[in-house]
Amino acid sequence: MAPSSPRPLGEVIKEVIDGLDVQAEIDEARVVETWASVAGTRINAVTKTAWMKGSTLYVKITSAAWRQQLHMNRRQWRERLNGALDDELVDEIVFR
Repeated sequence: MAPSSPRPLGEVIKEVIDGLDVQAEIDEARVVETWASVAGTRINAVTKTAWMKGSTLYVKITSAAWRQQLHMNRRQWRERLNGALDDELVDEIVFR
């Protein structure tokens, strides 16, 4: 059997991810991590937790005033988040 030729690492990693069927979990982790980056220090200070369910990002906010402000601008936040991800992974953001 002849040795296989070298392949790009990204190609090999994609095959492993596809084989393990974990792309959804990886995407969810990317969204939550990117949310923290996009939200910034002030919003992170009032964020208790964030998680994904399907294509919806849920963000638990400890301040009612911040929750209302974020809710009113959720479309812009979604656009900023998807832009930072360079992918349309989030269809909706729910602030609780």
